[in-house]
Amino acid sequence: MKVIGAMQTPGGDWRVEVVRHPSGSRWYRLIHHDNVVDYLTIRRVLELLAQAGVDMSDLVEIAGPAARAG
Repeated sequence: MKVIGAMQTPGGDWRVEVVRHPSGSRWYRLIHHDNVVDYLTIRRVLELLAQAGVDMSDLVEIAGPAARAG
């Protein structure tokens, strides 16, 4: 699996990664502190962020998405 893109809130509390499997399938990973949720659709990412009070438009693209925030 390879992270092919990532965005996060300016403070880094929330992070969304686009993940590609060697088979070619793609999904989203949502990270909030130590919590990681894999295999999400973009619709589910939007729902979870909205429930947390985070607007997707507040996320900023991260250079070098393979480097995980931590």
